[in-house]
Amino acid sequence: MTRRLAPFLLLGGVILAAPGSAAAHAGPTAPVATSFVARVATKPKGAAVRVLYGDQQLAVRISPSETVVVLGLLGEPYLRIGPTGVDVNEASPTSYVNRAQPVQVPAAVLAGEPARWRHVADGHSFHWHEDRLHALALAVRSPHAGYVGPWTVPLRIDGHAERIEGGLWYAPPPTRLWLWPIAVVLGCLTALLRLRSARLDNVLLVALGLVGLAAIVAGHAEANLFARPAIAPSQVGWLAFASVFAIVATALLLSPRWRSLGGLAIAAYALTVGLTLLPTLHKGHVIIELPAPLDRLTAVIALTSGMGTLLVVLVRSPQLPHGERSETTRDPDTPARRRRER
Repeated sequence: MTRRLAPFLLLGGVILAAPGSAAAHAGPTAPVATSFVARVATKPKGAAVRVLYGDQQLAVRISPSETVVVLGLLGEPYLRIGPTGVDVNEASPTSYVNRAQPVQVPAAVLAGEPARWRHVADGHSFHWHEDRLHALALAVRSPHAGYVGPWTVPLRIDGHAERIEGGLWYAPPPTRLWLWPIAVVLGCLTALLRLRSARLDNVLLVALGLVGLAAIVAGHAEANLFARPAIAPSQVGWLAFASVFAIVATALLLSPRWRSLGGLAIAAYALTVGLTLLPTLHKGHVIIELPAPLDRLTAVIALTSGMGTLLVVLVRSPQLPHGERSETTRDPDTPARRRRER
């Protein structure tokens, strides 16, 4: 019955885990890894400026007494950060184009509609998706060139023209050796499963499941507690959810009756975390503000333990409850029994 329900349990586990991954990485504006990195070279005096998520967002913090107007792609007022908070000009073509998922600019806006300011945040800082940071990502460059080109975001601070300038760099992919542990572990696991030992299979399932749970919690901690301007309550909530899941799944894993179900749930969740972190294994710059090898190691462990746990659950030798005999022993009318009687 467990094996028949395996596809449905896996689908449910992936659906359950997906919201945590989405919350951890903020959709298309917050990848876990990228091939390009934007860096700030010059900025207005007194302003704090930094690039978020490699080359995706620009964050600006100003003095409470100043008013900064960020100019758009056509030189129009786009954002306004001042003593009353942050406003966006809905009549700016950039407010439609410069989104994580661009939409078509209305005809009235293209015709030069007067500015229409809408309040979007309080405070003296703001971060937004800035397409100009990575506009040169598709530019032609030599295969081994690191520097791609410059970028500029013009501003007006209390009416004076200023600008934020920087450059875009290409980050080459990491070594393919990160994928070797996955193949080696799965190959060894396949050989061990061919021994058809129920006791060994149970040991493998428990060990892989516990390692997978560690990777799940570590992946959530890395994604939710770092690489953000501020930690939101929802991010802490998803980390707490992963911790509770680990406790419940451990109890299932240690119970002979529910071990297969716990293994399937762990496999689904670990694979979801591993696939979320998969870009770290083929893109050069890791977004999370931790050492890149740590994040890549988490991805490898999550993928390996997830695939390994699923493999053990689906092909492991059945273990009969204590005192229960096999079908051949219980059925007195089997061919083997009749031959012995003759």
